[in-house]
Amino acid sequence: MIPAETFRRMMEQGLGPPVFPFVPSIYEHGARLLQRSPGEVSRSAHLMADAALKGYETYHHDLVTVGIDLYNIEAEALGCRLSDGEGCSIPGVTTHPLAADAVLDPARVLLPARGGANRLDLLVDAVGRVVRAIGDRVWVYGCMGGPFSQAVELRGFENLIGDMFDTPDAVHTLLDKTTRLSVDQAVRISQQGAGVYLYESWATLPLIAPDIFERFVVPYNKRVIDAVRAEFATPPPAVIMGGNTALLIDLFIEVGTSLVVADFNTDFDFIKAKIADRPMIVRGCVDPKMIERGDWPGLETALHKLATKAAGMPNFIWGCGCVSYTTPVEHVLKFKEMCRAAQPRATG
Repeated sequence: MIPAETFRRMMEQGLGPPVFPFVPSIYEHGARLLQRSPGEVSRSAHLMADAALKGYETYHHDLVTVGIDLYNIEAEALGCRLSDGEGCSIPGVTTHPLAADAVLDPARVLLPARGGANRLDLLVDAVGRVVRAIGDRVWVYGCMGGPFSQAVELRGFENLIGDMFDTPDAVHTLLDKTTRLSVDQAVRISQQGAGVYLYESWATLPLIAPDIFERFVVPYNKRVIDAVRAEFATPPPAVIMGGNTALLIDLFIEVGTSLVVADFNTDFDFIKAKIADRPMIVRGCVDPKMIERGDWPGLETALHKLATKAAGMPNFIWGCGCVSYTTPVEHVLKFKEMCRAAQPRATG
């Protein structure tokens, strides 16, 4: 069975596969496979697509993501400046355009036009190339920063948290703007036949509290996901973030995400009870630094814990955090073998 059909059966029929899918996070590591820097690959549609395709050719993972500096494309288009991303490092935000303002003024943020001097079109182009090459076999996802994380990059994290207490209406106005950009970009990615991953690393616990997540993250991510689901029968959209996701599971359900990330310390019984028969996938993740340094005993322990906790779950998949640029290929391949050997039991 091809991976795309496996995921459809998991989502639509609740049927667990004979072998649970392997879904590592391959982003800047794809640039390493091309023997190019992350910065160079991040600024070329054909190289970004080639990096995703080279990753698939190398690892034959069961879901393919397209992107290098996942959080930066929208932030850059909104006015943030980035580092070059030379060597092994990915481009990073170096300026926050609204950070110096004593009072948050969302009117200063101008939504970028399509086809302008930014990389919004570039990402859409790269996604389309990958879908045309392998989309008949695997689900392909385009990566983008979520509305909340975009707002953080514009204002700065501590400033934005303060604004939530001092001028919450202004924060909501700013989030409305970043959401409008997110909806437009998500629709364009979906038009290529790909799914959409919204990355919200700035919204993880304990960076923000659950009540802040509910007020300032959920409504805006839900708008993006609802817009995609209303118009497209593409791989279902998801909000991607780490942290203690079990404490936010009710809010993830409210958002409508199709996938939740959970590490080996997560309370899987709690998540299983909450998700029940909902069409949501649980991605069990290990620390990618363990893969990078080849900590095989540590990985074996983590995978055993995940397999034990995931027993009886038809909607479980294997994963890890972002595989670093410098991680040896043979380490990722060995990690894949270990995942295959540690399959959860079909019934709990």
